[in-house]
Amino acid sequence: KIGLRHHNIRTAVLGQTKGPSSPVSVYRQWPMPELVTCFSSFKQGYTSIKMAFTFSIALSDSRDLLKEFPQPKNLLNSVIGRALGISHARDKLVYIHTNGPRKKKVTLHIKWPKNVEVEGYGTKKIDAERQAAAAACQLFKGWGLLGPRNELFDAAKYRILADQLGCPEDRWCPESRWRSKSGPSLADLSTCWRRVEPDDSIQSMEQGRMPKAIRREELEEGELEEGELEEGELEEDTIDVTDYLSMAQNEARTPARDMRGGASVEMTDDNNAIRALTQFPLPKNLLAQVIQIATSSSTVKEFMQFRTVGTKTKICKLTLRWPCPMTFAAKGRRKVEAENKAAALACQKLKSLGLVDKNNNPLSHAMYNMTSLRELGENQRRPCHIKVPEATLRKIENYLNHFPVDSRESRPQIADDMMNLSKESGAISDAITGKTYTPMSEGEEVCLSQNLLALWKRRGSSWLESHQLPVDPHKDTILSAIEQNPVVVIAGDTGCGKTTRIPQLLLERYILEGRGARCNVVITQPRRISAISVAQRVAQELGPNMRKNVGYQVRLESKPPARGGALLFCTVGILLRKLQGNPSLEGVSHVIVDEVHERDVNTDFLLILLKGIQKLNPDLRLVLMSATGDNQRFSQYFGDCPVVKVPGFMYPVKEYYLEEILAKLGRHRHRHYEQSDDECVLDLELITDLVLQIDAHGDPGGILCFLPGWQEIKGVQQRLLETLGSQNSRYLVLPVHSNIPMMDQQNIFQRPPPGVRKIVLATNIAETSITINDIVHVVDSGSHKEERYDLRTKVSCLETVWVSKSNVVQRRGRAGRCQSGFAYHLFPHSRLDKMPTFQVPEILRTPLENLVVQAKIHMPEKTAVEFLSKALDSPDIKAVDEAVILLQEIGVLDQREALTTLGKRLAQISTDPRLAKAIVLASIYRCLHPLLIIVSCLTRDPFSSSLQNRAKAILSRESGSDHLAFVRAVAGWEEVLRRRDSRARDNYLQDYFLYAPSLRFINGLVKQFSENIYETFLVSAPSDCTMPSAACNQYSEEEELVKGVLMAGLYPNLIQVRQGKVTRQGKFKPNSYSYRTKAGTVLLHKSTINRQASKLYSRWLTYFMAVKSNGGVFVRDSSQVHPLAVLLMTDTDIHVRDDGWRATVSLTDSDLLVLEGDSYTIRLLRDFRVSLSKMVETCLCYEMSAIPGDLHHQHSQLLDILVDLLKGPPGSFGA
Repeated sequence: KIGLRHHNIRTAVLGQTKGPSSPVSVYRQWPMPELVTCFSSFKQGYTSIKMAFTFSIALSDSRDLLKEFPQPKNLLNSVIGRALGISHARDKLVYIHTNGPRKKKVTLHIKWPKNVEVEGYGTKKIDAERQAAAAACQLFKGWGLLGPRNELFDAAKYRILADQLGCPEDRWCPESRWRSKSGPSLADLSTCWRRVEPDDSIQSMEQGRMPKAIRREELEEGELEEGELEEGELEEDTIDVTDYLSMAQNEARTPARDMRGGASVEMTDDNNAIRALTQFPLPKNLLAQVIQIATSSSTVKEFMQFRTVGTKTKICKLTLRWPCPMTFAAKGRRKVEAENKAAALACQKLKSLGLVDKNNNPLSHAMYNMTSLRELGENQRRPCHIKVPEATLRKIENYLNHFPVDSRESRPQIADDMMNLSKESGAISDAITGKTYTPMSEGEEVCLSQNLLALWKRRGSSWLESHQLPVDPHKDTILSAIEQNPVVVIAGDTGCGKTTRIPQLLLERYILEGRGARCNVVITQPRRISAISVAQRVAQELGPNMRKNVGYQVRLESKPPARGGALLFCTVGILLRKLQGNPSLEGVSHVIVDEVHERDVNTDFLLILLKGIQKLNPDLRLVLMSATGDNQRFSQYFGDCPVVKVPGFMYPVKEYYLEEILAKLGRHRHRHYEQSDDECVLDLELITDLVLQIDAHGDPGGILCFLPGWQEIKGVQQRLLETLGSQNSRYLVLPVHSNIPMMDQQNIFQRPPPGVRKIVLATNIAETSITINDIVHVVDSGSHKEERYDLRTKVSCLETVWVSKSNVVQRRGRAGRCQSGFAYHLFPHSRLDKMPTFQVPEILRTPLENLVVQAKIHMPEKTAVEFLSKALDSPDIKAVDEAVILLQEIGVLDQREALTTLGKRLAQISTDPRLAKAIVLASIYRCLHPLLIIVSCLTRDPFSSSLQNRAKAILSRESGSDHLAFVRAVAGWEEVLRRRDSRARDNYLQDYFLYAPSLRFINGLVKQFSENIYETFLVSAPSDCTMPSAACNQYSEEEELVKGVLMAGLYPNLIQVRQGKVTRQGKFKPNSYSYRTKAGTVLLHKSTINRQASKLYSRWLTYFMAVKSNGGVFVRDSSQVHPLAVLLMTDTDIHVRDDGWRATVSLTDSDLLVLEGDSYTIRLLRDFRVSLSKMVETCLCYEMSAIPGDLHHQHSQLLDILVDLLKGPPGSFGA
């Protein structure tokens, strides 16, 4: 009150905003300079009162603050570090996090120059911290601690400013106790007003002069993806020791001289001391900084001691115990003057030793520890020593004596004409039934057509009259266009009925014309759920007599119709598989590609093939159906084929955008909701509140909520169930995602009991082709997940991005299909105008390895670039070339781009080529079942959250493997299922954070892969794959072998772990790890157990999935692998250097593996490697069941030795 009265500051407004979305904030609206004056007056009047103020900055001002202070955390650290002469400000800046219902809150406690608290808010922790730090920077600037352009001042000026602000003496660092009670000395004041120039780097003292290549402040202040890294551990900027040594050498620093003998400096000429003090105006601060950084000590007492004697003339003796014992003496009229002179002489000496840089600043912690760095660097460069037990060496020698190899042949090749695979004699498969295709005789065709006509007449016409759809009046136009043209595009608006009706109209025309047996239609759908639901709908409309003529086939589920008057609904991937067995689609009359506008990668690939099939099968009719796509482009692609437009019918749908939604919820508009063009942040609390608002005040009917991914679905579902509590029985909350089995997804089509509200939480899986009849309300988040591929890092990133306008139209249309509805768009209307008209085609933003393999199956005579250049949108040639190079690296393609023997095998396995390779190798190395589980789990995560590392660690045990944790999780699940104890089953899921639907899906994938393996002649029967007693599972219990086989399939996905790293601030961490791949440095994501491992038994990791986030590449899954597995089981070349006594062996394609041993051991391992490679090549050229008995026995001996080798120690880490 005194301060306000004396300085006439305008009245402080203390207010609290209301509403569920508003942050609980206190706004003090007064100018900052006046506030400082107020503080000063308050201090003078009430010096005994402890000052503690809390400031909250409104979200509406947060962006302006961040523009003014773009690096607020760095700036705060720099001010306090410079003022107090400390290397970090951790003790003076404390961030306290609070998870609010809609956003994160951070309270920043500032302990210098006085106790102050500021608050910040954000959707992520790092955002909230930056907001709070920016608010603190504004406060510092108002107090005069920053210049007009955010410049820093010298420590002496900060002392004066802090005194004016009432900073207590004990807030300064320990060396402040040596200051004169009367204030700064003349030497201090002589430079206290020298400002740091604007272009001086704002950094903590610990940064020193780090090489520019590892100084990237934008990453410190940038957003972090949730689940990646917490603030304070931004490892993107760490660098391993070897690289740092190379960079430091390039910096050409003056090396520190050897001072082991120490130095004793007697009293020098006072002029020398004065010159030294001029050169180092704040010598004690500098000494303290240097010692603290170099020794990582929080105090300098044990390293620096002053002893002053004398009365009129003070004589100070300074003893330094770092970097070696040294003594300096100086005199002065006062104690502080003598101490400063002695300290200046010490600084002068340190500079001559190269321990202070040319600007008289400390070096980095790493530079002060160059001896340790060099020792660690030498260790890293030293090969890993491998010692093989004598008994195992004798086994290898005996084997090689019996089965000698040519040691010069490191990668034996076996000609394709040696292949002994069974081949069907030109038989093609029926695209409808999946059986062998046999054309009908004329008599069979006539008889079947007559039967179909009779069945059709029995059903009558009442169904058609009672179910009129907008497409029906256009029947003759559509059918005539299809009859007269090989390709027709049907542009049907949402709700016109094209998906269910046009296949029936085709079937009706053929049956009524007496040629129903010739009508065999394959209709593709973009998703499994739409293929099944549309097939069921059409079967229902055709009635009981014709129902058997409709079927479906999707991954893991099939119910095909009989051929002749058949409608088969399937996914695009299924049709691509059918084309492998029936390249010209003989026996198929029509192919209908529905929802072609979605432009997924499989659909674009299918269009290339269908364009070529027209020449092979001129009678085939192709129909492309689209709701919102660029239909003229499809027409031009197929030679300007006709486009038939069909208007749709939609009940009125009232639309609301974010502005209106916030008003409905009683929320005030904040910039928090005004996201930038690139920002796409979802507020799950807002979505939950909106659903509850609709339930409380909206019309009766179902609610369909579109969310980008599984995590968001689970988040909203959990919030809804928690909020509804005991009223859960009045709601039916149904998630829809590809993670969920089809039988569970089908529940969304059932009407709930009276008085129960259906709430469907779905991804864009529910956007097209399916109709949920009772949906009245649609909540559109405006976002979806989209895969982006980075050619430089060769990793993909699944990002949440804005949808296109066509997606918005489709989502809105889900509300008005059967009655009037409402659409709630959770983005401003202005955002709609900025959205692209259509999505970027998937073929332009995904890895192309799978497509290239498929292209080689369908058109082996064409190069990958030639084939994919025929796409509607051709991918970048560089992206295609990169895919070809990778496939050549892993042995799928040869140098002529032809499929190798391995490539022909894995092309039949429906998964990523590297995972397919691992499966093929597992059948040869006889550990198939665990690899099938691992590949299935890498396709679908069995854990309820990818971050359940505690459960993974328990399951992984001592294996150091996420992948073996998968195997044990599935094995445990199968065990509890066999018990038929529901309580034990539920406890197992809860204890290990597993998700039952995913486990069921994984079981289905294992069965599908088993069928694929059988089709490639690698097992005698599909059931062998999961049978422990089968030959293909002889070594399934050998964990090191299982991990080695996985690594051999995934190679070159290999990580070398290096001990010791340097942070971007120049901090040397000798016990931390850095991770290197062939492509560069990577980081371990929180989802892998090896991220938290305190000790790794092996220096090598293999991995499958890496994602790019915030400029870093994060590995999400990993397994520690034995170095001998890397040496012996990879199909790359090796290089051996042998001096007759010691030998080293390394991979020729990278420096990730260098092993050392005696010459005899290395030579045996080299020849043993050739034997393993020969075994793989030989097995690939046989049906596994047809391998001769003596060869099978030979391979058993080989594998027994390999298992023994992998049981040995992996070599000392870091040696």
